[in-house]
Amino acid sequence: LFRSEGDLRLACHFADLAGWAAPDDPEVHAARAEIFLARRKAEPSLMSKGIFAAAARESQVVVEAHAPTDG
Repeated sequence: LFRSEGDLRLACHFADLAGWAAPDDPEVHAARAEIFLARRKAEPSLMSKGIFAAAARESQVVVEAHAPTDG
């Protein structure tokens, strides 16, 4: 949905709200990471790119913590 509408700023706000509401949900955080990475890619400012990448990494940590392990 966020890709077709093109409002990544609003999508990031909603992704943050979802992440705060479900801090341990890997599906929510996988989507949040994807949205923030899309915003990073679209952003011309180097400082903003770093901020959006950091937000994506925060969610990727949650996703990785809930990933099944082999062993």
